[in-house]
Amino acid sequence: MSDSLKLVRQLREITGAGILDCKKYLEQSNNNLDAAIKLFRTESGKKAEKKSSRIAAEGLVNYFENSKSILILELNSETDFVAKDENFISLSESIAEILLNQDESDDMETINKIITESISKLGENIKLRRYLKIDKNNNLYGYTHNNKIVSIVELKNPDEQLAKDICMHIVASNPLALDESSLDEEALKSEKEIYKKELDKVDKKEDIKRNILDGKMKKFINDNTLLNQPFVKDPSTTLSKIISNNEILSYHRYEVGEGLEKKSEDFAQEVYNQIS
Repeated sequence: MSDSLKLVRQLREITGAGILDCKKYLEQSNNNLDAAIKLFRTESGKKAEKKSSRIAAEGLVNYFENSKSILILELNSETDFVAKDENFISLSESIAEILLNQDESDDMETINKIITESISKLGENIKLRRYLKIDKNNNLYGYTHNNKIVSIVELKNPDEQLAKDICMHIVASNPLALDESSLDEEALKSEKEIYKKELDKVDKKEDIKRNILDGKMKKFINDNTLLNQPFVKDPSTTLSKIISNNEILSYHRYEVGEGLEKKSEDFAQEVYNQIS
């Protein structure tokens, strides 16, 4: 193998750039590997800047842990295709390792650097949207469903099987709060106003309307609070009865792209525009 091909191979292994790009960087750097790497990073930054305005609402969520902490994060890409790419998955693992092993402030400079390089490799805008790191002072457990929804739960007493069941329930049922007292007051008020407007159109006595309203609000609360929801593995009971002598101290749930406006793509039209 010639020296030039060896350099191309080395640069490709280090940066993940395409063969033609590696040849270009080496030619522009007079076959100096270190200079070619710097050029790659400079070009990566320019590409990342161009892509930064593009919507990234796909991606993955997952949880990671070490002996001290548990971490959940959401890493976004533009397409589900890239989200399933092993390089993208590896990027999420690298970011998690950095976040888990730091002791004080976030090492965002390093994280932004490896994201920028991955944008160049994968050709899409990539964003670390959010993450949460919790110290393992208590009994923390996590569950992820196809890297699209992740949940973690903190129990008062250790119980791995119960925790797994609760995490799966949280993923499936998406509760708004743990119980009625922790529900957002504005959400309750908004829901009540909607029901009131519906009942204003109904020709019934006011006391009957109040009873209907109370029933609707009770159902809303039961359907949206973790402890009162029908348990997914046995809808005849609720989670509050399942946990028995244990207690849920906290829980968290991430879903890929929730709350983000996703761009509607017409790929057929896009291809037509390119060839016409």
